[in-house]
Amino acid sequence: MNAAVFTGQAASTPLDGAAFARLLDAGIRHLFRRRDLLNRINVFPVPDGDTGTNLAFTFRSIREVLPQGEALPLPDLMGRLVEAALDGARGNSGAIVAQYLQGFREAVGQRTVLDAPTLAAACAMGAKQAWTAMSEPVPGTLPTVMEAHACAVGETAEATSGDLRAVFDTGLEAARDALAATPDQLPVLKQAGVVDAGGQGFVDLLEGIGAWLDDGVLDALEPDWEDEAVPAAEGPDLGEHQYCTECVIEGRNIPRQAVMKRLQALDQSSLVVAGSETRVRVHIHVNNPAEVFLACEDFGEITRQKADDMRWQHGLLNHPGHVAVVTDSGADLPPQEAERLGLHVVPVRLSFGDREYLDGVDLDITAFHRMLEAGGEPPRTSQPPPRDFRRVFELLGTHGYQVLYVGLSKHLSGTYQAGEAAGHRAEGADVRSLDSLSASAGQGLLALLAAELAAGDRSRDDIVACLEGLVPRARVMAMPRELDSAVRGGRVKPWVGKLAQWLRITPVLTARAGRMGLDGVHLGQGVDAERFAKRLLKAMEPNETYRLMISHVGNPEGARELRRKLLAGHGRIHSCHLAEAGPALGVHLGIGGLIVGFVPDPHRAGSESLRD
Repeated sequence: MNAAVFTGQAASTPLDGAAFARLLDAGIRHLFRRRDLLNRINVFPVPDGDTGTNLAFTFRSIREVLPQGEALPLPDLMGRLVEAALDGARGNSGAIVAQYLQGFREAVGQRTVLDAPTLAAACAMGAKQAWTAMSEPVPGTLPTVMEAHACAVGETAEATSGDLRAVFDTGLEAARDALAATPDQLPVLKQAGVVDAGGQGFVDLLEGIGAWLDDGVLDALEPDWEDEAVPAAEGPDLGEHQYCTECVIEGRNIPRQAVMKRLQALDQSSLVVAGSETRVRVHIHVNNPAEVFLACEDFGEITRQKADDMRWQHGLLNHPGHVAVVTDSGADLPPQEAERLGLHVVPVRLSFGDREYLDGVDLDITAFHRMLEAGGEPPRTSQPPPRDFRRVFELLGTHGYQVLYVGLSKHLSGTYQAGEAAGHRAEGADVRSLDSLSASAGQGLLALLAAELAAGDRSRDDIVACLEGLVPRARVMAMPRELDSAVRGGRVKPWVGKLAQWLRITPVLTARAGRMGLDGVHLGQGVDAERFAKRLLKAMEPNETYRLMISHVGNPEGARELRRKLLAGHGRIHSCHLAEAGPALGVHLGIGGLIVGFVPDPHRAGSESLRD
C-alpha cells in the first residue's frame, strides 16, 4: 500500500487492516520524533517532563504488534492494538490512549474495512471512552482534542459521499484548532505559555499520517532531537502526591467503574482507569502505592506494577553535572543523602508468600520488620525485571544525561545482570554499568561517592576510574542476631547454623570478591556492638581515612552504639552514615542485625582522578 489510498479515485476506498496499519505506522514514526518537545511542554497534571516519553513508549508497544508482511483482518488488528496499548501504556496519557483504542475497537466490531461512517463511529466511541478513563475529566487535555477531532470526522462523513481524505483533513484541522484552544481552557497551560502535551501528541500522530499521505515519505525511526527548543516551563507545584503508580489487573468480568470508584476513595489525584472486562490498567498519583495495589487485588490478579517518584523526575530539570548515577535497593542508603545528591534507586522485589512488593515503594521498612517478626513463610528477594531499569535509564537519557549504574554484586543476585542488560537495550540512553562486588552498606557507600562526584561535574570516566580503584578495597561486615534467616535464604550453609547454635557462638559475615563468607565468630549469641566494633577497627588501617556506613535491621540503638565506638576508636573517619537495612541483606540477618561498610576516602588516598 502507498499514499495513493486517499488520492484520486481511491479517496472513497475503505481501509482494510493492512491499510490502517500502514497509516498508523506513519503517524507513530512522526510521534517518535516529537518526544523531546512533548516532554518540554509537559506541565499538566504535574510538570514531570515525561509525556513525550510516555506516549513514545505506549506507541512503541503498539507499533511492535503491527503486521509485518501479513494480511491481518481489521478486527484481529484492533484486538492486537488494544492489548498492546494496555500492556505498554505509560503514564496518564498512555492510559487514555489505551482506552481510546478500546472504544475504537468496540465500534469497529467485526467489520473488515473502515469506510467513512465506520471511521466516524469509531473515533466518536474512542473519544467517549477516553473521557470515561479519567476520574476527574479536565477540559483542555487530550480527550478534548480527541473529541473535537471525532466531531469533525462525523460531520464530514455525513456531508460527503464517503470521501475519506476529506474526512481525514477536516478531522486534523479540528484537532489542531482544539489543541490551540487548550490554554484558554486550562489556566496552567496559559501561565506556562504552552499547549497540552498529550493533545499535541495526538495532533502529531495525525500530522504524521497526513504528511505520508501527501508525499509518501515515512519518518526515520530514530528520534529527532533537533526540534525547535521550547523553554522548560516552571509550571505549578508538583502537588501533594509523590508516586506515579501504575498496575494492570487481569481477570474476568472486571468492573472498570467499580475499580475507579474504589480508587477514588483513596488520597489520590490524576486517576485514570482504562481497559476492558478482562484487563484493566490503572494510573494514579498517591503517597502510598501499597494502598493502590491492595485495592486492585480485590478485582483480579495484578500482573504488572510500578511506582515512580515524581519528585526525582522533576528534579532532573535541575540535576547538577552531566552524569546521573543509578543504583538498586540492594544498596542501603540514607534517604536524605540520596535525595541531596540526586541518586536514583531501582527497587528490588520482595515476596512474602504469593504477594510481591517493591522495596521501599509499597513496602516500607517498618512493615518489612513486622513481617520478619511474624515468622511463617520466609520472605524472598528477587531481582527487578530489566524493564524497571530500562524505564529509569531511558528517562535519564531523555534529559540528556550519561548514566552510571552501580549495582549489587552479581555473585549475590541477578540484579546486576538485569541492570546491565537493560543498559544495553535502553533507547536514547548512554549507560555504563559497574559491579560494586558488594551489597548493603558497601554498595551504598560506592553509589553515594559516585553521585557526589557526578554532582561535582566529574566526567563519567573519572568516576568509573575512581570506583574501580576502590571496589577491591571496600569492605562489608555483618553480625546477625541469629542464623536461621541466613540459612533459610541460602547465604549460610545449614551445618554452619547448627554448629553456631550448638556452640552458642555468633558468626561475623563478610563480602569477599562479591560473595558472602565467614570472617570469624564471637562467643555468645546475639549482636554485640562492642565486640563487633573491635573486629571492625582491627580490619581498618590506622593511618587511612575512611568513609563508613552502618545499616541495621530494626536496631537503631545498636547502630548508634556501634558508631560511637568506631568514631572513638579510629581517629581518621571522614563520615559515618546510619541507614536502615533493606531486604537485600535484611532478610538474611534477622531483626537486630548490624552491617558495616567502609571504604578509603579517595580525596585523602591520592587518587589521581580526584585531583584538581
